[in-house]
Amino acid sequence: MLEFARWLVVLHVAFDTIWIGSLLAVVALLVRPALAREQTQAGREAAAYVYVRIANPAFMAAFAFGAVRLLLDVRAYFVLSHFMHAKLTAALVVIGLHHVIGARAKRLAQTPEAPSGAVRVLGFVLVGAAVLTIYFAVVKPF
Repeated sequence: MLEFARWLVVLHVAFDTIWIGSLLAVVALLVRPALAREQTQAGREAAAYVYVRIANPAFMAAFAFGAVRLLLDVRAYFVLSHFMHAKLTAALVVIGLHHVIGARAKRLAQTPEAPSGAVRVLGFVLVGAAVLTIYFAVVKPF
């Protein structure tokens, strides 16, 4: 059986996967062509629902499991190896995008405003930042 620290990493990565996947679903719901043309309230509400009920709880769980793992061996992550500095910087970009996309989804669920192309761009930036975070975590180039 895996020791406690490894289970924390497994749970952290599992909830990261759920988090980023559901956040990309929010982006997809906000930018899909039918929604842009018809402005269906159901699509907007679905995006906000996925954000509030899936993306947010998954983010909180991923953050908690990752933070606990980090606190178990701060010296190893920040003194002996330096990849965590880059990984956490990229992760902060992902967290910022999480909040921006979520705020946009909640606002669009409440207003008749048309979704802008910026949401699509945020989705691409989210994917890039998430891949960069994974790169630093797996390759550990520093």
